[in-house]
Amino acid sequence: MNNEIRNSKPHKQPTFADIAERAGVCKATVSLALRNHTRIPTGTRERIRNIAHEMGYQQNPLVAANMAQIRRSKAWKGSSPTIGFLSTFYDEKRAQKRVEWHIQQRFLNGAKRRAAELGFDFDFLEFDLSVYSSERIQQVLTSRNVSGLVLGPLRFSNASLNLDWSKFAVASVGFSDPFGNIPSVFYDNFRCMQDVLDYLSRRGYRRMGFITDSENELRGGHLWNAGLLEYQNREIDPDNRIPMLRIPKPELHFDVKDFESMHAWYRENRPDVIIAFRSKILEYFQSLGYKIPQEFGYMVLNWSSRTDGCSGYRQCHEEMAEVAVNIVSERLYNNDRGELTKPRTTLLRGDFMEGFTIK
Repeated sequence: MNNEIRNSKPHKQPTFADIAERAGVCKATVSLALRNHTRIPTGTRERIRNIAHEMGYQQNPLVAANMAQIRRSKAWKGSSPTIGFLSTFYDEKRAQKRVEWHIQQRFLNGAKRRAAELGFDFDFLEFDLSVYSSERIQQVLTSRNVSGLVLGPLRFSNASLNLDWSKFAVASVGFSDPFGNIPSVFYDNFRCMQDVLDYLSRRGYRRMGFITDSENELRGGHLWNAGLLEYQNREIDPDNRIPMLRIPKPELHFDVKDFESMHAWYRENRPDVIIAFRSKILEYFQSLGYKIPQEFGYMVLNWSSRTDGCSGYRQCHEEMAEVAVNIVSERLYNNDRGELTKPRTTLLRGDFMEGFTIK
């Protein structure tokens, strides 16, 4: 054994008082600066953090977590900061105003559960972007004292939401391109597609066809397509590489000509399994008299209770919202608000759900 290492004493951790004396400020200023608090001018914060670094200061994560809870209870007079979940899947003109609630509710459940576990108050906010301006939404968030914000996916990928992000510790569920450089949590679409193709290969399928649309492409950062093309190039015999069919409009707006193009694509390429996002395309082929899975299999990429017993890939909506709340919580503790200098994305994978559409 190395006696020199065994007998060496650890370097003494500098205290706030030591840092304050070196910086010529009080201990409270050091505490606020090391938590990146906006009450301290930016230049002063940087100077104090640099001094602390030079002196070898390291934050104790256990003490920090405990102090964060104490500070929350004091600063908010017995009430914790509020984390809001903002959804734009809302249509004032519809009788059922909540759109795709079976998916949005899973995001909401995950965010609400995790916020409660971490001791935060929670608020659910729904807006129809055709009715509410960004300015009005900002006013509502301010009036409700929302300091942490989880953004759900926008109802339409070409929509915009221009808020002053500097007011919030914010993260998004879904790719955050429309929001700027804020942290995001999303499905690992590239790996998810390759998981699906591996799964289908093991089940004996060889000619795997993919029907996609412009809306899901944009929402997925074009990574579903990328995963398919890379897998085809690497694993599938050239004679069995079926070209994907892209419908240049959202699935919600598919019309008769779109479905007819799918039928023509099927007859030309004869896939033994079709991969799509939901069960609407399956219903069309069944209406033509096709037997599933006897004539071809069918796999949905966005499995839910509404996909009518299809075999599919269950995307982890609740877990994504929980991770987004974790990010917002960390940002609240660090007084870290607004956009990042560089985008940061956390990717999650899902799991398979058995159904009647795969042999």
